[in-house]
Amino acid sequence: MLLGIDVGNTNIVAALIDNGEVIAQCRYATAKNEKALYHKKKLDHLTSNQDISGVIISSVVPEVNDDLKEACSELAEASIFVSAGLDTGLDIRYDHPNKLGADLIAVAVGAVKRYGAPVIVIDIGTATTFSVINEDREYLGGMIAPGPLTSMRALASAASQLPEIEPDFTDSVIGTNTIDCMKIGVFNAHSVMLDGMIEKVKDHLKLSDIRLVATGGFSEKITRMCSHKIICDQDLIFAGLYDIYKRNLK
Repeated sequence: MLLGIDVGNTNIVAALIDNGEVIAQCRYATAKNEKALYHKKKLDHLTSNQDISGVIISSVVPEVNDDLKEACSELAEASIFVSAGLDTGLDIRYDHPNKLGADLIAVAVGAVKRYGAPVIVIDIGTATTFSVINEDREYLGGMIAPGPLTSMRALASAASQLPEIEPDFTDSVIGTNTIDCMKIGVFNAHSVMLDGMIEKVKDHLKLSDIRLVATGGFSEKITRMCSHKIICDQDLIFAGLYDIYKRNLK
């Protein structure tokens, strides 16, 4: 049994992966100031009575890495942290590959493994990220935009008369009250941004068709409003972690 861990800015999601499939998972707050015992207690609920063969971690929060590594030291001999220096099966064309986020690498690997290439991978979280992989499995680069919750909180923080609203959706196109106007501007407009960027990438690569895969908490609701057909896969990062782990067992 492989333990895969996705460390995000807001939450950590850990999953038990058996033959590439997630069989159980847990989610808890990233809590940058907490120590190894915090992570050990959270992971114990998932890993107790399990035979863990290895640990692989995608982290975009360096502050927690050492404590998380210590927390996992009793589960496996060593923890692998995802980076561009590993064998990923992709040719990473980023200007500085070591600057590419581990999460972007993992979801790109997962998307290519499950759906093939060329592919655009959209991860809707704290940030909404686009990763573009061509037919030769070259990671060409991508885009980073504020995620819907980040946009909503920024609006509430910067504008005195705008409240922080619950993450929700409306079918309206034109709002007739402040709350609905914000829902449309934050969530519905996000789908328009996705559609627009997809078309720009297709035009740039001179492709009439390209696989589209999305992941992240709001991906299913937001992509439903898109004009493009986008596959949603919430386990995409763990598919990528599993594939990277198998490639780097040596």
